Amino acid sequence: MEFALGVRDNERAVFEAPDYAAALGRFVHDYTGTRERAVRLAPDVFNFYAKLLVDGRLSKDARTIVTSVLAYFVVPDDVLPEADLGPLGLMDDLYAAAYGFRMLRREVRGEVLVDAWTGDDVLEDAMAVVYTQTRAELGKKTKEVLQMAGLG
Repeated sequence: MEFALGVRDNERAVFEAPDYAAALGRFVHDYTGTRERAVRLAPDVFNFYAKLLVDGRLSKDARTIVTSVLAYFVVPDDVLPEADLGPLGLMDDLYAAAYGFRMLRREVRGEVLVDAWTGDDVLEDAMAVVYTQTRAELGKKTKEVLQMAGLG
């Protein structure tokens, strides 16, 4: 996608939107270690929320949950910064996503959620793994994550 930012002497400055999900994929691709299963699901989870964001079937309340999760993913100085911890720093982002998913299951028809999921795993199974592993990793920091994400 290109946008002309300005024109001067027939030259165009072009803006290319960053592909955050692809960057996440590269970031976690070779990760092995603690909570590996959840960490490796990060690109699929982000894509899930990105697809939900543009789904016209979402209510205003559900869309608020989705935007909160996406915003938390891209904030660099969150509870567990990736800059300091590498891929393991995604634990808080993924926890917000898994918690948000539990909220969305009450707000959104199941087929809307399934339609947005492009991962290889079954959506419910993937989110259960993410929730369990991230909650175990975060311990008492879960409340801090939810507050910062606007989910709790």
